[in-house]
Amino acid sequence: MHKYSAPHVPDEDLLFAGQSVFKHKSAALLSIPQLRRLSPDDRVCLQTEGNYYLLFLLGGRAELRLNTQHPTTLTEAGEMVFVPMGSVVEITATEPLEYLTFHFLPSVHLCARQCPERPVQHFSSAAVKAVEPYLTRLPFSPGITYWARSITEYLQYSLSDLRLFDVKLQELFLLLRMNYARRMQEEFLRFFHCRRVGFSCQVFKHHLNCRTVDDLAMAMGVSPSALARLFDDEFGIPPMKWLLQQRARHVYKDLIDSDLSLTEIAERYYFSSAGYLSAFCRRVFGLSPIKIRRGDLSSVGGEGIEPEGEEGEGLEETKEA
Repeated sequence: MHKYSAPHVPDEDLLFAGQSVFKHKSAALLSIPQLRRLSPDDRVCLQTEGNYYLLFLLGGRAELRLNTQHPTTLTEAGEMVFVPMGSVVEITATEPLEYLTFHFLPSVHLCARQCPERPVQHFSSAAVKAVEPYLTRLPFSPGITYWARSITEYLQYSLSDLRLFDVKLQELFLLLRMNYARRMQEEFLRFFHCRRVGFSCQVFKHHLNCRTVDDLAMAMGVSPSALARLFDDEFGIPPMKWLLQQRARHVYKDLIDSDLSLTEIAERYYFSSAGYLSAFCRRVFGLSPIKIRRGDLSSVGGEGIEPEGEEGEGLEETKEA
């Protein structure tokens, strides 16, 4: 006699038990994607070191400011934005805003070895001078729209499987190649390089622990003069100016996004006092740290980073600013 057996119903809790169906490690993604909502005039900062951010605006509008001094860029729902390596982007909602963020490393798994431009693999001269990075944007294609909806659907269930979202990031890069003309792909990804494992990544690894250009040269295992040549090839500016730019971006982000006191920020970035930090902010941003923290950016735009002295001198001169 045939026995009836009820159909097997999988335990839904197993979906959230942390046992991934993917066996590989995450190739590029650094953290679970974030779905955020901001009220009008709210602002946040995102920072990249040896990595990148992708932003997907799902609703509302926002002003984006790259590296504190660039003109603001107005973005709206249905656009994605690529944030280059070594940057700080400030997001200010101009109306109720909803957006996704993906934070990831360079990886050949993403572009299938089809980067728009080959990076410098080793400490050698580059054929093309560096271009000052900027934000690049693309409107959503129908495929990207469906892809973004699938991400928000997964996030609603509080899935924490990094490998799942890493696969979805690879799918995104596939959609970029399928849905857009090559020229549009290359412009959007012009500051992405799948194998950024040479000089620039070593710089990002060491620079926050280096007080002076000589310290950085020692950490990199090269002479100060060789470091200057490498910086000219890779970044298009002297190392001291680059270090000051990065210091300024970290200070700016901490003023906006952290509860650290001015004294704590000064100590973190090698200023001898909060007074020297304030002088640095006024010179670089045209604003005091207090005004930056309050969001009073009506007069932002100081003298910028133009350090005096010979290339390779220490950064202590910021204490005299």
